[in-house]
Amino acid sequence: MDCLELNIHQRILSDLASNNDVSLSASKHRKELVASKVQTRVVDEDEGVVTPTEVKAAERVFMTASRVHCNIAFGELVVNFSTPEDGQSLDKVIAVLIDILRDIPFIDFDPSLSWEDWALPDQLVFSTVSALLRLSNDHPVFTEQAVKALFEFVARTVENIGNSPSFEVLTQLYPAVHGLYRAISSTSYNWTVEHWNTLTLHLRALCAPSIIDRLNRLLIDILQKEHPDHDTLRYSQTFLSRYVAQGRPLSGYFMICCVLEMQWTVLAQTMTEPTIGYSNVTEAAAANKAWSALSRNAALELNIEDESVKETIQTTIEYAIQCFDDLSAQIEEVDTDPNVDTYAWETMSECLKLASVCCLALSDLDRKLHKRIVLLLSNNSPISDNMVQEAALKSTTVLVRSFPSIAPDMTIQLRRFVTSPLPLFQFEFASETHTAPPLSAAAKCLALCIKLSPGDDLIMSNMYSLLNYIAATSKEAYDPSTFGIQLSGNHRGTIHSLESGLRGLSEDEKRLTGISTISVVTRLALEFQMEDVTRLTISMLLQRLRAAEPTVEAAIAYNLVDLALAAPRSSFVDIIRAFSGINRSANPDDPRFSNNMVLAAQTRLAQELYRRPELYEAYLVELLTLFADKGVAIQNLKIANHHVKTDDMIEQLASLLLPIDALLSHEGFHPEKNASQDIVTLFRNAWFLCVLFNFPNMDDTAMDWLQPALARIALKTPSMVVEESLDAMASDVEYNSIIRQEYANTVVSKHRSLLAQYTPLRPGDVRYLSSGQVIFALTMHDIETMRSAAGCPSSLVSWFVNDSLNKQQSLNSCMEGVAEKVIRGCISDLNVKAAHQTLPKFLSGELRLLLVLSTHRIAKARDVASKYLNRLITSFPSLMCDSQFVFTLLEVLTLLQRAAENEFVDEYNPVYEYHSDRSDTSIQLTDSYQVRNEILMQLKRYANAWLELALGRAPMELQSTLQKYLSFSQSASSLGTSELGASVAESFGKGVGPLNRHLVSLSNISQAPVDGAKSLASQIAIKGYYSGEAAGIRLSTSLDSLTDPPPQDAPHAELRALQDEMLQAKEGVRTKKSVLTVHDLRRLLYRCAAVLISLKNPDYDLLHLLVSLPFAVSTPAATSTAIEVWSWLIAENPPLEVAVMSEILSAWNESIARAQGFFSKALRYHDPLYNIISYSPTDKGIIDRGWAAARRVLKPHSLVIQMLFSRLQAARYHRPTVMYIIQKIVLRAAYAFKSMSTHPLARELRFSFLMFGFETLKSSSLDAYCENVLRTALYTTAYSWFSVRGNWSYGASRVQVDADIKVCSEFLAYLQTDAVRGSPIISSLAPVQLGSRVAFYGERLRAMNLPLRLLCEHEISRLCVWGNPLNEPKKGADILGTTERTVLETAWPGIVGTIWQVDPAIAVFFAERFPHLSIRYEVAKLVRSSTTSVLDVPEALPLLVGERLDPQVRRDLKYLLFWAPVPPIIANTFFERRYNSDPLILQYAHRVLAQHPVELTFFFIPQVVQALRYDTLGYVGRFIFETAKISQLFCHQIIWNMKANCYKDDGAEIEDPMKPVFDAMIAKVVDSLSGGARSFYDREFSFFNEVTSISGKLKPYIKKTKPEKKAKIDEEMAKISVDVGVYLPSNPDGVVVDIDKKSGRPLQSHAKAPFMATFKVRKERIVVQSNPDSLLDGDAAGVKTVEEYDVWQQAIFKVGDDCRQDVLALQVIAMFKSIFESVGITLYLFPYRVTATGPGCGVIDVVPNSTSRDEMGRAKVNDLLDFFVAKYGGEDTVSFQKARLNFIQSMAAYSVACYILQIKDRHNGNIMIDGEGHIVHIDFGFLFDIGPGGVKFEPNSFKLNHEMVLLMGGRYSQGYQLFQNLTVKAFLAIRPFAHAIVDTVALMLDTGLPSFKGEGTIKRLRDRFTLQLNERQAAEYMVGVIKNAHENVRSTAYDEFQRLQNGIPYK
Repeated sequence: MDCLELNIHQRILSDLASNNDVSLSASKHRKELVASKVQTRVVDEDEGVVTPTEVKAAERVFMTASRVHCNIAFGELVVNFSTPEDGQSLDKVIAVLIDILRDIPFIDFDPSLSWEDWALPDQLVFSTVSALLRLSNDHPVFTEQAVKALFEFVARTVENIGNSPSFEVLTQLYPAVHGLYRAISSTSYNWTVEHWNTLTLHLRALCAPSIIDRLNRLLIDILQKEHPDHDTLRYSQTFLSRYVAQGRPLSGYFMICCVLEMQWTVLAQTMTEPTIGYSNVTEAAAANKAWSALSRNAALELNIEDESVKETIQTTIEYAIQCFDDLSAQIEEVDTDPNVDTYAWETMSECLKLASVCCLALSDLDRKLHKRIVLLLSNNSPISDNMVQEAALKSTTVLVRSFPSIAPDMTIQLRRFVTSPLPLFQFEFASETHTAPPLSAAAKCLALCIKLSPGDDLIMSNMYSLLNYIAATSKEAYDPSTFGIQLSGNHRGTIHSLESGLRGLSEDEKRLTGISTISVVTRLALEFQMEDVTRLTISMLLQRLRAAEPTVEAAIAYNLVDLALAAPRSSFVDIIRAFSGINRSANPDDPRFSNNMVLAAQTRLAQELYRRPELYEAYLVELLTLFADKGVAIQNLKIANHHVKTDDMIEQLASLLLPIDALLSHEGFHPEKNASQDIVTLFRNAWFLCVLFNFPNMDDTAMDWLQPALARIALKTPSMVVEESLDAMASDVEYNSIIRQEYANTVVSKHRSLLAQYTPLRPGDVRYLSSGQVIFALTMHDIETMRSAAGCPSSLVSWFVNDSLNKQQSLNSCMEGVAEKVIRGCISDLNVKAAHQTLPKFLSGELRLLLVLSTHRIAKARDVASKYLNRLITSFPSLMCDSQFVFTLLEVLTLLQRAAENEFVDEYNPVYEYHSDRSDTSIQLTDSYQVRNEILMQLKRYANAWLELALGRAPMELQSTLQKYLSFSQSASSLGTSELGASVAESFGKGVGPLNRHLVSLSNISQAPVDGAKSLASQIAIKGYYSGEAAGIRLSTSLDSLTDPPPQDAPHAELRALQDEMLQAKEGVRTKKSVLTVHDLRRLLYRCAAVLISLKNPDYDLLHLLVSLPFAVSTPAATSTAIEVWSWLIAENPPLEVAVMSEILSAWNESIARAQGFFSKALRYHDPLYNIISYSPTDKGIIDRGWAAARRVLKPHSLVIQMLFSRLQAARYHRPTVMYIIQKIVLRAAYAFKSMSTHPLARELRFSFLMFGFETLKSSSLDAYCENVLRTALYTTAYSWFSVRGNWSYGASRVQVDADIKVCSEFLAYLQTDAVRGSPIISSLAPVQLGSRVAFYGERLRAMNLPLRLLCEHEISRLCVWGNPLNEPKKGADILGTTERTVLETAWPGIVGTIWQVDPAIAVFFAERFPHLSIRYEVAKLVRSSTTSVLDVPEALPLLVGERLDPQVRRDLKYLLFWAPVPPIIANTFFERRYNSDPLILQYAHRVLAQHPVELTFFFIPQVVQALRYDTLGYVGRFIFETAKISQLFCHQIIWNMKANCYKDDGAEIEDPMKPVFDAMIAKVVDSLSGGARSFYDREFSFFNEVTSISGKLKPYIKKTKPEKKAKIDEEMAKISVDVGVYLPSNPDGVVVDIDKKSGRPLQSHAKAPFMATFKVRKERIVVQSNPDSLLDGDAAGVKTVEEYDVWQQAIFKVGDDCRQDVLALQVIAMFKSIFESVGITLYLFPYRVTATGPGCGVIDVVPNSTSRDEMGRAKVNDLLDFFVAKYGGEDTVSFQKARLNFIQSMAAYSVACYILQIKDRHNGNIMIDGEGHIVHIDFGFLFDIGPGGVKFEPNSFKLNHEMVLLMGGRYSQGYQLFQNLTVKAFLAIRPFAHAIVDTVALMLDTGLPSFKGEGTIKRLRDRFTLQLNERQAAEYMVGVIKNAHENVRSTAYDEFQRLQNGIPYK
């Protein structure tokens, strides 16, 4: 390395020493490397004489430059690397550093000039001393040793300077002293005053006159006395000139300056807080830090006791003052400034500082020093140098801080000083970026003096005094009142006196005084940091801004920038607006340069605003607004006068881009991201003006800055085109107010020609563009050309996201042409950069962004992105070597595949956004599955082409990337899913590129495909292997013996530790306290399996845990991981298969015993009528959680069965032990058939298990008996699925339905071929007995097989209808069974008998599945004959009691006392007259109602009240009375309901015959209340009566105006006080906590007084908190917590309107909702609450956040589509598509409800649209058999008019198909519960509600369910109903009638 030229050797070493971003081991290695090169002299310790190797003591030792570099690097290494050292190592380092420092005076340095800043001795001393100080400061034990070495070095160097030749002094000794000076002034150190004293005594010799004189004559002495040769002289001159160039002249004067600074630096550090920690060493850092500390805080007391030290300090003060005086006298003697070499100003400054610091050390202010400082800070100062006066100010600062008594006098002195017209205050505001140092120092010093001066309000008084100076120097009068200053008479007198005092000054001096005062006032405001002071200063300066002359105006503008950076936001806005005002009113003919000064201020403010990033946007808005205003002003001026010249104004406008560019250049400011609409508009306006005035093409050399500025602005410009619903964007482009048409028309021809050049193939389109459109197209071209040139091509796509622009054919054609040119230009630019290997690094990110944009929801944007991306990649195929892009490409393919599959996975709930964690990519897609598939196919084609290109260019890189992608660790939850990205990666990963010519030739010749599958697999495997090996090395404790094979037996301690960890994990799962994540479990299981594989002797305890732990966790992720591990273990160690299978058998049995998974009690079929039914909107979250919970419970056993099926196939031929275990698993599970889940999602699992069982049976060699046992168990398990009511599939997954159909069909195929195969060889029975037994088994099989086949065929048929409700051919035809058609009528009783023997419950539901009369008759007969067999089947009870009580079954009614409870609504029917009040039936009904939870019977309160009509024996009354005691809410609600039923009419005039009964029941219940219950009752009813009484008080106001009614309501509402615990009758699940007493609103009514009010209701809700990574919370599990929340609920209070009919309708709708949720279909209903509280009285909840269709019409909304587009965005937006989906889902649900209940009066006033797009029907006054006016004019179907269909997308759209699907499914879902729904209505028949027309109403209601039809026929019937409703003319006619009659618009 010694031969390296120049200073390369030193640079290498310095880099090694300075790079601190390395590891500990690397740091250690570097130290060893550098330290090994360090060289020092040899010291004879015995004699203490320094003897260099092979050199005499008196001689100097020569050292080469490279060796010096090593020593320098060693010191730098110690300074830069702060790694801790041990004691021994630190001793060595200190010793080496001391040796290096000791040797420096004796080294003859290589006369090299291979250094840049400082000579080698200089660098070496600096490096060594800095390192010594740093280390000894960190480790005080070495302090004395280090300081001693330092002082010895100083002493020897000083001695050598006096004795050595001048050449050595100049080139070696003087630089060494300079290095010492730099080290001391740069390295902070905890010096002591004794250290300072010793150092001062040593350094004093350097300041001796003889030494100073010699140092001043060094070069002359070399020339005259040492007679050097030419090279030596030239070297000396060059050496000295280099130092002079650095401002260090190496003279005697400079030496004095260095000594003075070293002295005060060391002494100052003795009086500041100790130094802790270090930053990088920088020049004079320690000096600046110490002085800054003394300026901020008073000096620490030294308490010097040593008189010699005090004397040294005093002597130093005197020397410093004498030196100052001598220099001052010399300067006064000459007329000119002193020579630079004399360093006079610097030395005088250091004298003042040293004297000041010494005064602080003595705690005594020297009078001479004070006198000189005061003189310097006056008008009579003999010195006018900036540096000296600044030093005086700084010295004053530290002195005032420690001697505050001088503060008042210094305040006056400084105030006079800063208001004097001194030359040092002159300041060029245009060229400087910071305030002049003297001004800044003066302001800081004055601020400190003011703060430390005693007195009140000195800050404001001094500010006023300085403001007076500004006012006095101004041409115009100063009016302080304009910005809120009230001055006393004294102050006004002061102004007058100041004006008098300034009269003797010239105008220039006045101006200078004003400018300096302005700057000082600004600095003071910044120093005080008081908002009032800042506001005052800003207000004053703003007032003077426009009135001042140009130079003063420039000063004000400059200082306002500094104030703006510290001002409150409001003042900041005032400043930037003032700047804008000046710039806006700029006159190009004005000779003043203040406008340029303001522009400079605006630019500087933009540059320095990084200190206030929160103000970025505010300033940007102001600048862009100013730009737009000036652009418009130029156009207006030109329009007004065509002959005026506007070139200068346009140039001024262009110059405004400077501050905009400066502001946008801040790294932390990104207005292009998430910009507001206002920001986008401002940018658009600015760019339109730039293009209009041709800025992007301006070639003026004076404005060569413009193009780069525009390019930078373009990068920070947000998307100019926004995706919006209306045509505002197209209108803004064509008629933008920023472009004045009169002006544009005069210049547009040039622009049009330019655009034609850009799009040569579209001249016709360009010709027909408006001027605004031409400007827009050129703007697009200019911005995107600049962006693409910078390597940011992706933003081009954003111009095509607006439909209104895309629809304008000519404009869009030109935009496409511009895009084509931009693409070509981008590729051309990138070609140039690629040729120089300078492609932008962020191009990869742009490609990924283009890839995502190629999936855009808008077709045009999608096409442009795809085209651009394809052109880029085909032009630069090597871009495919970027792994991130390839990963993103493959992930996007996978996401698109998943999005396309969503149609089959969740048919009715499209997912719009998909995210990949692997590539951190998100895509947002349209809801059209056709478009999704098109995007997928196109991208797949492109991907194949791109990967083919890459395979041809860089096969190794591509395949390495693909291998990495394929080997990426996936979570276990991905088991069973397919990934298109992985498939494509695998395809190309094994591909053979053209570079592999041998294989290509072989493939061509042999005409057989050749691939690299083996290479792909082996490379992935071997990479995984060695990655694992490396991980193992990291985990291991020793790196020894890596070449040895792994041990075959793990240490006992490690095995036990692993077992303990597994046991702890299992215990944590059992106690629900585990903190493990899924990844932790995965890692644990794999490690456990790896240990078992490696063991020679298996550890069966560990194996047990390996199987039992995943079963204990029982989640899909855990189970899938376990299966992977078990399979791996068996594959690697086959002898363990039996042990593993045995453990699985054991764990399987344990899961049955613990009711886990498939055998869980939580996942059974639940009749929705047994669930609590709520009045609340459909919650998709409930459905999703239900699906996720079912999957979490069922999936583990499903995965295990898949694994067992696979093991069965592997073991069936030669592993009898494994087969035996499998048989045990099947038999044990089959015996637990009653525990198996009957959840709809368990169907696939159930029949998969059955097929597994039959396959086991088929593969086993069993005797007839064993075979029969196993078969019977399997048949019984199959039958048990049908022991509940027929289930639809849960959720909207077509894949699930199809899987169910397939598995059932496969099981049916098993049944059809099943036969007895008992082997006689292994039987112990006699041949005769065996034959009869086999025959018996065969007969039994035939008997059981036929019914099961019937049931399976029926199940398949139902599933086919559910999966394809519209019978669409593309979804496949129905699978029709043939068995039922072959069964004779006479055979049904036998079939029923067989089923009854298996399970009577199956027979009961068999009658529902096959509605044959003979079947129903046979089942009913069996129920009556074997009643005890069905006591646990509530659905069998109707078969016993029938529609009416049969006297023949009375003897069997005794069993009713033990019968399972029926739903509450069914129990209510038993009170009807048709059952003749049979005591046993009544007792059963009473027991059932009492047995159900109160929350469930609460829902059926209206029916319970009606049951009182038939309560001859008092059972209903008893139930009411007893339940009212249990639930106070039930008590209140039933009282209100009974009151509401006391009369038959609205006006409470026609009594119901039951009124006395109701009154008596109410009195009985109320009288029974006591204590808290009675108090609650009184509070609630008092509160409610107080609210409802308002309606009665409104009646006198019926004919008055709405404001009068409103005032009356507010008056009454103000009187209401909310008591604790009260609630609204319509909201019993929440308590009222507040009332909005101004919310009352009268509602329209001719003779009644309803009103609406708003209440604050506090409710509770369940929140599920889950962590997807948690072992216990993952896979949709979670912790449920209850939280309170408040909601403002509006309610309508009606008096005189019967609400009971609304109650009934909403009750049935709520039942519908519950049924829909039970099948997992998102069919939205909102059964809002209506409570009838009295005759003709009620409370109605208002549907929140909703608008009626009537209100839309009154707001001039043409149709629903326009409303949705205006509210949610364009049809391509996700928000619109989500709202449309919500509309479709709710429309389907309400359509079925309207049809079943025959809800009429469906005009637009009764149809609401909520905030999410759901349709909600309200007002159910006309149901069943009546319509408005007594005429059923509306269609018998439901309302489905043209605008509804149009909103769905049209009759043949995906949306309309979805609506039909959902409507038919909704109808199919409620049919099984028709009887319960009909009974709910029938129980209300005797209320006399107008909608009832006797029993005929009930019959017609039942008929609408079409119970006589099978599922396919019912689906087709409902399709017919939809067709009837579609645009039915009767609906349209009724809407027109309502418009004419009641003014309700409908279009």
